[in-house]
Amino acid sequence: MSSNTPSHRRPLYQSPWLAVAIFLVWLIYYSNLLFPGLGGMLNAGDSAKFQTLGHTSILVHGPGYPFVLLIGTLVRALDLPFEPWRVMTIAMASIPGALAVAMSFVIVGRVTRSALFGVAAAFLLGSAGLMAVQATEAEVYPLALAFILSVVFALILFVETKRTRYFILACAIYALSFGNHLMMVMLAPVGLLVMATHYRQLLRPKVLLAVVGLLAVGASQYLYLAWVTHAPTTAYSEYLPLPPTVSELRDYIAGTYFGDLYGSGLQSLQTALVLWGTLSQAHPMLSVPVIALGLVLFAVGWRGRDVRWVSIALVLGTALAFVPFMIWYGAYDIQAFHLPVLGPLLIGTIAAIGWWVARWPRVRPWIGALLLTVGVFRAAQMALYLDAREPDYAGLVDTLDAVMAQAPVDQPVVSMSYGLRMATLYHELLDEVPQPAIYRVTWRTEEAIPDEGPVGGVVIPTDGEQMLRWIEHRNPGLSCRTVPIEQPDPVRWPAYGFVCDRLDASTEVAQD
Repeated sequence: MSSNTPSHRRPLYQSPWLAVAIFLVWLIYYSNLLFPGLGGMLNAGDSAKFQTLGHTSILVHGPGYPFVLLIGTLVRALDLPFEPWRVMTIAMASIPGALAVAMSFVIVGRVTRSALFGVAAAFLLGSAGLMAVQATEAEVYPLALAFILSVVFALILFVETKRTRYFILACAIYALSFGNHLMMVMLAPVGLLVMATHYRQLLRPKVLLAVVGLLAVGASQYLYLAWVTHAPTTAYSEYLPLPPTVSELRDYIAGTYFGDLYGSGLQSLQTALVLWGTLSQAHPMLSVPVIALGLVLFAVGWRGRDVRWVSIALVLGTALAFVPFMIWYGAYDIQAFHLPVLGPLLIGTIAAIGWWVARWPRVRPWIGALLLTVGVFRAAQMALYLDAREPDYAGLVDTLDAVMAQAPVDQPVVSMSYGLRMATLYHELLDEVPQPAIYRVTWRTEEAIPDEGPVGGVVIPTDGEQMLRWIEHRNPGLSCRTVPIEQPDPVRWPAYGFVCDRLDASTEVAQD
């Protein structure tokens, strides 16, 4: 065979095997550095609640996350011989996180035509502070980022090849993503912009029918959510009565009980400053200069733009599309939402750098190697940080055993902070906590307090006597008193007991 026969091998930056290898490397990295137990750094209560899905069907907070509920159903069906919290965390965070990192390699490698820059982008995204934390805790945002980058890659393929099937693929992934988080609506302007700039090809009846059909299929995930709300095996619901009415389910999906957070982020600069902190701490002292350089090179490259420049614009436009939500929404844990900005912004600017320096072939490998070195160093640094985390709720069951043994009544009402309640729920549904008792998060305690009394219970961790005053305010016919509870040192979750009785009954006791 002639040595001049052209080779049909894929270039390394398009190698599916290299993409799979990157996925496996980061899956092993994240899986071995999981938060050690229930909870997590960013929102311990939410993480513990999602981890409960590993062994029991429950409803989480709105908008309901039907795709995550499906993941929980799969985890329960597999019944692997590991702790349910561990399997659920890997399934909903580590696997999607590793997939997002692999997608960053695929995107940057294709845009820059360089495997080195693709691998560098993968290591820089995978080791970024927020990314590394969220991919090792039970939260929905690594999955959101995996969806986002997959949609963007499909759009890049469409823009480069003009093949309609890639746009339809992007719509299919996008429709599926709505079962994970409704903030994916912020990505819609990017898709609409692609449609507007390719209207002759996309505004056709067959394409529009396919898109509408896919969106309908994606929305049908919420029918599964409705089914879960009526299933007798659903053991717990935090905000939604079971079974709900249609209007109650609608409000639950819309998250109306979070209505006071809508727009509240605009009342100060706090949300913007938190976002800035996320970007600057991704790689301390380096991520902001890298992002700034990439944005400058992207802007300067306007005159020499080509299809790869347009692809970079899609990635950066995706980051920009999510910024308004990050500034507008005023949740206390708003940093947890930032991956849809951090991820595309970081890999988009790395792609811009790789695209720009292609004109200097001798310098380009050194810049790529420098970026990769930064990513590897940060990965090692984050590994030490992640491995040093301490569990939030170690010894919780033993503490409850000691506290509940001193409860002042036989069936106490137990008022708990949100994170502690969600961790208790995990053990409660495994029949590992003392019973009988009525465990409630603090603001749900009122539902378990009868107006006529008597009632008694435990407050853990303590809040002075605020719970007692609150009960008396809500129930004027009751009078409450505290009961001390002893715990062995060290006391991690202080507690006190309380007894509330009718005013006339308490007066008689005082007279006797």
